[in-house]
Amino acid sequence: MRLLENRIQRRLSEGKILVEDAITQFDMRGIYITEVDLERLRELVGVARSCSELDPQSLKVLENELDRAEIVPAETIPPDVITMNSRARLRDLGTQEEIIFTIVYPRAANLEKGKISVMSPLGMALLGYRAGDILDWGVPDGVRRLEVVEVAYQPEAAGDFHL
Repeated sequence: MRLLENRIQRRLSEGKILVEDAITQFDMRGIYITEVDLERLRELVGVARSCSELDPQSLKVLENELDRAEIVPAETIPPDVITMNSRARLRDLGTQEEIIFTIVYPRAANLEKGKISVMSPLGMALLGYRAGDILDWGVPDGVRRLEVVEVAYQPEAAGDFHL
C-alpha cells in the first residue's frame, strides 16, 4: 500500500498526472452527485476561473463532469458513491496495492494525510464513482487500473450533511 501511495503522491506533486489523462475517463461512465456538492463545486469553479487558480482545461473537465452528472438529494444518494469528503479505498489491479484517499476541497488537500483535491485529475476522476467500479487512469508511464474497493466513509451515509 505504501508503494502505491508514494507513487501516486509523487506523480501528483510533480504534475506528471495530466488533466488530459483523466479526460477520457469522464466520457465512459455516469456519476451521481448531491445537490449540495453540485452547488459548492460550481461555486468553486467560478472562483477558480476568476482567480486563474487552475488552468482553463482543468476547469472545463470538472464543469463537463458536473453537467452530465445525475443530481440527487443528499439524503438519497447511495452510500457506496464517492461524494465530497468521502474516504475511499482503492486497489491498483496491476500490483494489488491498496491506498485510502479522501476527496476534499482544495484548501483541505494534504497528500501526506491522504487528502486529495477534487480539482486534481484523480479527485475529478473519482468523484461519483461507486464501490466496485474500475477506473482506467492514464499516467505518463502507461495506464493504471484502479478499483474502488469500498467507500469507507461517506458524509451523507453517516448523516453528516453539513460537510
